[in-house]
Amino acid sequence: MRPKLLALLLLLFAAPACSKAAPAPPAALPTVGGPVRPRGGRTLAIGANPGADHDGAEALGLAIGAGAEDIPEVLFWDATETAPGTFHFNPGWLQAVNTSYPRKNLRVLLTIPVLDTLADRRPKDLQGKPYDAPEVIARFNAFLDALARQAPHMPLAALAIGNEVDGVLASNPKNWEAYTRFFRQVAAHAHTLWPNVPVGVKIMFKSARETPALIRPLWEAGDAVMLTYYPLNTGFQVQPPEVVAKDFAEMVQIARGKPVFLLETGYPSGAACGSSAAAQAAFIHQLFRAWDRHAASIPLISFVFLTDLSPETVQRLEGYYGLKHKAFAEYLRTLGLRTWEGKDKPAFLTLKAEAAARGWPVR
Repeated sequence: MRPKLLALLLLLFAAPACSKAAPAPPAALPTVGGPVRPRGGRTLAIGANPGADHDGAEALGLAIGAGAEDIPEVLFWDATETAPGTFHFNPGWLQAVNTSYPRKNLRVLLTIPVLDTLADRRPKDLQGKPYDAPEVIARFNAFLDALARQAPHMPLAALAIGNEVDGVLASNPKNWEAYTRFFRQVAAHAHTLWPNVPVGVKIMFKSARETPALIRPLWEAGDAVMLTYYPLNTGFQVQPPEVVAKDFAEMVQIARGKPVFLLETGYPSGAACGSSAAAQAAFIHQLFRAWDRHAASIPLISFVFLTDLSPETVQRLEGYYGLKHKAFAEYLRTLGLRTWEGKDKPAFLTLKAEAAARGWPVR
């Protein structure tokens, strides 16, 4: 284990095929108490990852049945540009975004992790170059052009160019300045390909709260303040669900009038994180309450995982982050709204009840 990486992750955060099990009977939705604000123009998204009891198509159906209108998707630059100027898009992914999603009236929340929390995901021959180097900008624009050609029917709802880039850029102003110059140019090109689609960069809420002045020029260059939100203390221990109200108010204040897109949110249910299934459900309840109060400022919220991750996936992610830590593994594993084995958690039933009470079509 790398001690510096472990320390950074602790501060930052202060699926294989299986045989199918018989589906469980639907549980009754919990009662939503008190007045709620109608859905209005708000959008709900859910990461439709499969579990042991269902495949990708069934996961999509479960997400739609919980009210999801948008589905988050991730497209890694370094995995797609297999050689300079040569792009390979997964055919199954292209079929989904070009055909399946439009047929189901779903839109795509697309993240291209140029930087990914702690990793540089540019093609290897570009890594080490300044973020705003002309070659880097030209190659990324070519990547966007190739994507537009290969996915001409993709119903794009928003584009994030970089995922939690604050983890890589850290507190170095020169890094932020260079990435902002890169972003301005590639975002302008993205707008020529997908007019009226909001373009931004995903930032961890912790960094947005602690170093807003450092990030402000990047936000000003984008169309929305795009955040990831996992209310944790150091050691991957959950904060009480009630913290959501204060945090949402702070997000809106930080955004200074720009819309806040909560492109990832979640709350683990694992005991190693100081949590439980009941606490996760309480987080969902508190989140919808806070969303009601800030509906005009937060038009979109995306829940990161429909389903808990498999042990194999967690192990792979531990390798990706270079971190072996019991609470970290439990945090990753239990962010889903349903268990890996296919049982609805109280959080999933609560989400459906809260969404239905506000007018989302839930079944």
